[in-house]
Order: sequence, then C-alpha cells, then structure tokens
Amino acid sequence: MRDITLFKHEGDLFFKIINKKEDVTFDCDGIIVDADEKESRRTIEFIKPKDKKMKIAVVGRDDAFNRRALETLKINYLISPELTEQKDSLKQRSSGMNDFMAKLARDKNIIIIEGLNFVSRQNDRKMRAKLLSRIIQNIKICRKNKCEIRLASFAKTEDEIIGEKERQSIGFSLGMSSQQVKKCCEF
Repeated sequence: MRDITLFKHEGDLFFKIINKKEDVTFDCDGIIVDADEKESRRTIEFIKPKDKKMKIAVVGRDDAFNRRALETLKINYLISPELTEQKDSLKQRSSGMNDFMAKLARDKNIIIIEGLNFVSRQNDRKMRAKLLSRIIQNIKICRKNKCEIRLASFAKTEDEIIGEKERQSIGFSLGMSSQQVKKCCEF
C-alpha cells in the first residue's frame, strides 16, 4: 500500500504543491494545484499535453469551486473538499460535498482524498473538531453514492507519515464501511 507525501519517500507517491503554472516540474508522480479556478485551469491545460501519466489533484475550496472542478477540470483527485471558510448551517455542515457532486465524482472516476495532516496541523481545537465532523459527513455522502474516498497523510517530513494500519483505523473510527477501509490506502 502507498501513501501520498510531499517529499520523496520510497514506496510512496511524491506530489508537489504548486500555485501557478510556472512552478510546474515533471520530476514527481503528481501535482497538487492549490490556486483559484482560473489559474487551476491554466495549470492543468499546461500539464496534460506534456505528461499524460502525471496525476493531477486540486485542493478543495468552496462548494461552487468544488462543483466546477468536478464538472470541467480533467483531474484525478479532489483533496479535502471540506477546507472551506463557509459557516455550517443548523442541520448540516458545509463540507464542500453533496450528493450530486459525489455522483459526479463517481461517474468521472475522480477520487476524493481526505488529508489527515491538514487536521492534525490545526492548533485550534474547535477548528479541528469542525474539520473532523465535515470529514465524517463527506464519508457518509461518499458511502451513500458509492464514490471512492481515500485517506492520505500528505507528510512533509518522515516523522509526519501515517502508516497504513493507522489510516485504516482512523477511517474505521470516522465511519467508513469495511469495504471503504480496505480501499482507503490504495492509490
């Protein structure tokens, strides 16, 4: 089993975070685009013709951005759609996903990835609890709509790597089904 890391580590996928197309290098397994919609489009259109095997991921933002990314961008992964500044409503969290987006991701074979170190890097306990509750809601939505969901550590150093068994146990405690737990570490 493999993990996605932000540094070169044997046996894991090495992804680079970029903000604009000028930062693109082709010495990695994949690219994580962390930019607005316009710059994301430019970057993806720059990468696709040059390297068809490279995996492309987009970091989630608000609901509208996530939906447009799933509908129109040629991506393989949507990372942490719950990383939004929107406030939660009374009966539902604004987790960046809904049933329509989960079905769209399933139909286009886009995998939702939850970044565990994004949660662990939070210093504020309320924000950490809010992110965990949003991840739980996304897991339920993905299970209901048969959308693929994975857990990755996105470690920057070797100390931050979360092992396969730990990721599986975290997935189980967050409400993943046994089938989802089996697949949550496969990239």
